[in-house]
Amino acid sequence: MKRVAAVITEFRHNSHAEVIVGRLLGELDYHPSVKVVSMYTDQVPDNDMSRELANKNGVVICDTIEEAVTFGAPGNPVDGVVIIGEHGDYPWNEKNQRLYPRRRLVEQTLQAMDKANLRVPLFCDKHFSYNNSDAIWMYNQIQQRELPFLGGSSVPYTLP
Repeated sequence: MKRVAAVITEFRHNSHAEVIVGRLLGELDYHPSVKVVSMYTDQVPDNDMSRELANKNGVVICDTIEEAVTFGAPGNPVDGVVIIGEHGDYPWNEKNQRLYPRRRLVEQTLQAMDKANLRVPLFCDKHFSYNNSDAIWMYNQIQQRELPFLGGSSVPYTLP
């Protein structure tokens, strides 16, 4: 079974992390074909679900993105990384856009992959960024590394 790392802003009920990673953990009556082995959460609110589900499913909670992405390397590295930069207590800009740290999540993921000489597929939930220059930077970095990549909303890819 393929092993994946999850890099998440916030994991709580009805969050994108619950919908995506929850299914990858076998929750929500879904039988995944991958195993989540490591998880990093940027924020841990009072209603966090990540710790309980990680404990239940034998997933290692990591203190940094690098630890999550390089989990098992070099002998048994992850086969992919899921990045979910949606939800959490982040500031707003003048256009009333929530400033989710998607570029930072991707940047630190790529830095960790470079450090471990790891080339695996990435999935980024939602769009790249609220900021065009960050979105272009992220796209170019992924292209330069020739990484398999899928991004966008996860909703069309979930089962009812």
